[in-house]
Amino acid sequence: GAEMALLCGPSPRVTELVVRPTGIPDPHVAVVDVAPLGGYEDHLLAQIEARVARRERTLVTCITKASAEALSDFLSGHGVSSIALHSGVKPLERLRLLAQLRSGELDVLVGCNLLREGLDLPEVSLVCVLNADKQGLLRSTTSLIQTIGRAARHVNGVALLYSESGRSSEAMEQAIAETNRRRAKQLAHNERNLIVPRAAGTALGADGAAEPRAPDGGGASILEMLARGGGAAE
Repeated sequence: GAEMALLCGPSPRVTELVVRPTGIPDPHVAVVDVAPLGGYEDHLLAQIEARVARRERTLVTCITKASAEALSDFLSGHGVSSIALHSGVKPLERLRLLAQLRSGELDVLVGCNLLREGLDLPEVSLVCVLNADKQGLLRSTTSLIQTIGRAARHVNGVALLYSESGRSSEAMEQAIAETNRRRAKQLAHNERNLIVPRAAGTALGADGAAEPRAPDGGGASILEMLARGGGAAE
């Protein structure tokens, strides 16, 4: 392998892996201007309730831990099963909350940085970024692309970027442009090859319940392994 690469030399072309085996494209991205709405809460609640009715899940990312907890309390007060996920949550409890989101016990996770926590959540169809126009590490082009991508495992994936200033930051524009570029390639590939996007992941059944696992424990979740004692290190 290495010898062949040296013999062939550097490739004049760069291969970009954009399409997915499931055919699911990057999510549709929309910017929501908060000012005419008089606040984001009602709009966000309506979007979440629409997903709850379809048994889909939502991730919401805020700027601060306090705002995440306040928003989670607001959603819970309006009948949405929500909880704030932040650095104060212990690792095992974090895993438990993610499992509850996937199973449908929770409808929404609200946090400050949901890049890591959202890596394997195919039930999530909506990602909402509050204060998306704020310049900073968590609202940089790269972070926004990663956050938007948390909805890229669902066939109905949508990302909403809430802007307090009524405009899009440079990072927002770049993130949206890159997502749209990928999405266009993915949709063209699907059309060209007659691919119909299908749901990613098989952990949950059609009714939201976990599918039976293999008797030998294959594919067991981390929580199940820890419960059996198989995940403990000496």
